[in-house]
Amino acid sequence: MTHPHPSPRSRRGSRGPILLAILAAAAGAAQAQDREAPAKNECRRTPALSEGPALGFGRVVAADRTAFVKDGLAQTGCPDAGAECRERAYLVTGDPVILGARRGSYVCASYRGAKGDLARTGWLPAEAVAAEAPAPVAPDDWLGTWTQAEGRIRVKPGDKPGTLSITGDATWGAGDPERVKRGGIHLGEISGTVAPEGDGASFAVGENGTLPVAKGGEYDCKVWLRRLGPWLVVEDNLACGGMNVTFRGVYRRES
Repeated sequence: MTHPHPSPRSRRGSRGPILLAILAAAAGAAQAQDREAPAKNECRRTPALSEGPALGFGRVVAADRTAFVKDGLAQTGCPDAGAECRERAYLVTGDPVILGARRGSYVCASYRGAKGDLARTGWLPAEAVAAEAPAPVAPDDWLGTWTQAEGRIRVKPGDKPGTLSITGDATWGAGDPERVKRGGIHLGEISGTVAPEGDGASFAVGENGTLPVAKGGEYDCKVWLRRLGPWLVVEDNLACGGMNVTFRGVYRRES
């Protein structure tokens, strides 16, 4: 984008700084619009729990393979039914999915299979999936060791009835052999005791122990969790460890 610049022939005077300020503000607003516009149809991150639409659960019902569809950051004009928007990754009938925001005839969906540590998030044709009411979550449904790439969370019964003891550790850079070699791995950890509310739980890690998220300080580690289908969905506020460390992701329970 071309931004206006003051002409070197402009007459100096009291209006100069004001004009420059107006031009700078206009340029900044234009840049902000450029950054925000693609994000309107972005669908590539693990679902958020702390904000945005409530997550749903569903299954693929289309008879054929259902390919993920690119978002606008990957290809201008996507999501769209055209071949240029179609991804190579696909799901098949019966695959469970986490359902997020909708855009026209597409729904932002996340999937993680029983094998592998990585989840896949992308647009799917809304007509190819059907929402289901998730099964009720009992306290025991939380228990176990849950893992994703560079993250592990352990959930045990808390000392008090109805509570859970949640601990976890995460890394950033452990998948990079060169970073491992030079000791450049960043670490993070969480620890808290919380009473879940059905399929959801959240807590902050304060100086003196577990706090409700709403009472956590600006720089306290904050964690949101949701049991959905076969997964444990997690989000944090990027304050639970070293630089770039996050627990955010879709976890599966170790067998």
